[in-house]
Amino acid sequence: MSFEIQPQIFKQQFERFKALIASNGKGHEFVDFTEGVAAAMEGYKPRVRSHALELLDYSSWKADDVGSGTIIESAIASIEIDDRKKNLNNNLVLWQNLWGHANRDHRGLLEARADSQLCRKLEELLFALFRTEADEGVIFDDLAELTHKKYPLVGYLYFLKDMDRFMQIRPTAFDQAFNDLRIDLVTVRQCSWANYSQYNSALLSVRRALEEIAGVPNVRLIDAHSFCWLLIRLEPMVENASESTASQSTDPGRILGSRDKSILEMKYSTLQTVKRATGRTREQSTKVKELRMTEEQLEGLLRHLMTQQEDRCALTGLPFQFRGTHEDENMLPSLDRIDSSGHYEAGNLQIVCRFINFWKQDADNEEFKRLLMCVRGIEE
Repeated sequence: MSFEIQPQIFKQQFERFKALIASNGKGHEFVDFTEGVAAAMEGYKPRVRSHALELLDYSSWKADDVGSGTIIESAIASIEIDDRKKNLNNNLVLWQNLWGHANRDHRGLLEARADSQLCRKLEELLFALFRTEADEGVIFDDLAELTHKKYPLVGYLYFLKDMDRFMQIRPTAFDQAFNDLRIDLVTVRQCSWANYSQYNSALLSVRRALEEIAGVPNVRLIDAHSFCWLLIRLEPMVENASESTASQSTDPGRILGSRDKSILEMKYSTLQTVKRATGRTREQSTKVKELRMTEEQLEGLLRHLMTQQEDRCALTGLPFQFRGTHEDENMLPSLDRIDSSGHYEAGNLQIVCRFINFWKQDADNEEFKRLLMCVRGIEE
C-alpha cells in the first residue's frame, strides 16, 4: 500500500520542520540528516540498534535453546540498554519501571521468566523471526498477542531484524505527525501486522516526499522516521511566549504544535490558579498557592516534565492527548502538585491526565497511587 502525500501540504510541513531545526540549532539551517540538530538528536538510533544486536546475538541461537530462557534473556538485554560508558540509552522502548510494571513495553518478556509455557511460546516466535524465513506477519500478530499488544516492543524487534524495511513505533507521536502530513492512518491501539505494514508504507511515502518534494539527498527509512518524530517532538526555541492565550501567539516567529499549545495552556492555567489563590484572604478555606519560580522557569519545567515522562501521565502511564489534535479533553495534560498542601515549585510537580487531576483533588499522592493499583487489581 502506498500513501499519497499532497505536495503543498508536505512543503508547508517541511518548512515548519526547517524552522524548528534552525530554532533549536542557533540559526543553523537544515542540510540533511547526517549533520546538525537532526544528526545530534536522532543519530543515536542506529548505534542503539547495533549495540542491541550484539546483546541479542541471535546468530548463536540454536533450536535446542527454545524453552531454555536464554533467548528471552538476550531479548531483554537488547532492550534494557543503559550503557553510560558508551553513552547509550535505549529510549525506543519504555522499559524502565517508571509508571508501574503494567506500563513497561517489554512486560510480556519479563513475565516469561516465571512462566515456562509463555517462555517457550515466545522463544519459538523469536527464533522463527530472526533465524528462519517464516511468515513475518503471522509472527508479528502472535508476538503481539503474547506481549499484551505492546506496539513499541514488537515494532522494536522488527526494527532490530531489518532497519531497511521496519521502523520502531510510538503510536501517539506518529499519529500526530501523520495527521499534520494529512496521511490517513491511525496506529494507536492498532497493534497488528496489517497496521504495522501500513505504518512502514506511510514512512516510505514520507521518504519519497523528502527526496522528491523537499530535495533532501540520500534519504533512508530511518530519516523519514526521524523527520516525523522531530516534527512533533522539537520545540521552538523562543524568548517570549504569548501572553494572550495558550492556543494563539502574538509572536509571528513562534511555531505552535499541538503539544506546545497544551504546555502553554498548563502554564497559563497555573498562573491563573495562583493569581486567584493569592487574591483570597487567609480566613477563607482555600490555602494560598505560591508559584516559586518565574514564568519562564515554569514553562521550562513543564517541557522538562513532559519529556521526562515521555508524554505520559505520571500516575497512570496513559499517553496524553493534545489540544488541537485530539478530542478527548479528559486525556489532556494537567499540572498537579504532588503534595497538594505545598506550592508550585520544582520537586512538587508532576503532569497527569486531566481526569486524574480531577479525581485526585487534594488526596495524598501515595494513597491515590495505592488506590489506582487496587482499581487495576494489583495489591502492593
